[in-house]
Amino acid sequence: MKSMAVRNNKRAILFPLWAGLLIVGSLAPPFAAASGHTDELSVRVHDGLVSLTACNVSVQDVIEAIAVQAGLRIVQHAALDGTVNLHFAGRPLPAVLGELLSNDSYQLFQRITGGDEDENTNPVPGTLWIFSAGSSLAPAATLFFEAVLIHGNFREKKEAIRDLQRLSTRDAVQTLSFALGDEDSRVRNAALEALAKIGGDEALAAIASASIDADPRVRSEAALAFSSSDAESAVQYLKLAMADPNPRVRMAVIDAFGDIPSEQAIAALSLALRDEDPEVRMHAADALEEIGDEIAFQVVMQARKNEVPR
Repeated sequence: MKSMAVRNNKRAILFPLWAGLLIVGSLAPPFAAASGHTDELSVRVHDGLVSLTACNVSVQDVIEAIAVQAGLRIVQHAALDGTVNLHFAGRPLPAVLGELLSNDSYQLFQRITGGDEDENTNPVPGTLWIFSAGSSLAPAATLFFEAVLIHGNFREKKEAIRDLQRLSTRDAVQTLSFALGDEDSRVRNAALEALAKIGGDEALAAIASASIDADPRVRSEAALAFSSSDAESAVQYLKLAMADPNPRVRMAVIDAFGDIPSEQAIAALSLALRDEDPEVRMHAADALEEIGDEIAFQVVMQARKNEVPR
């Protein structure tokens, strides 16, 4: 089994090239020698900008040509379908890939270097991973996503999270859980949103782990993420979060309960009418009124009549 070593000045990660992955284009031959569409395809990449003319050329050929020009290694699960007719000049590489691979899940990672002491020495080619939506991640792909989530900048991490959400598999959920430990709360919030959209018991369990995050904003996002599920476990997680010491988090829990109206939600919101924080009490009353249920309405009326205990 071959492996591709990817290093930076912090750590080294091995990406095994497992069976089932197709390695396309390894920077060697010029595209003109490898394709039958030389008179119909022109590609130039300079300073991250792509100029392209393609007339009835397969998407696969265009991607391979871009990879050669941009110094990218392509790793993909299957050949790409379809042909394109395109002409543009000076468009950023990520935007070009987004247009060509709009029906596929992919990840571009370019900032990989091989020097342990000097990041500018012995550069390792960047990598473009192309996945089939809904397919399980090969171990190499999981390691790749984890590498992006460790070493990437915010944009790269957010793109990785987007693609893991599109995959929506069990191993994608596990890798998204890994992102919940990122030092940047924006990354953690993006992972929470992706997990909420995927749903399922494992995704909910991962979201629950964020409910004890040190950042109250992340705890609030975790509470809101539960509102996308009507599972019993989501309700139980929200009940626990209702005891959060931060009133903003408790208001987020109230919003979540308001989005999943049920007898349990009404009961939880009724208890929130006795919260020590007046803003939380008002938020709970508003949520009960929005539910529109007769029982919820009576609870609010009774609470106002009794001048909700403080």
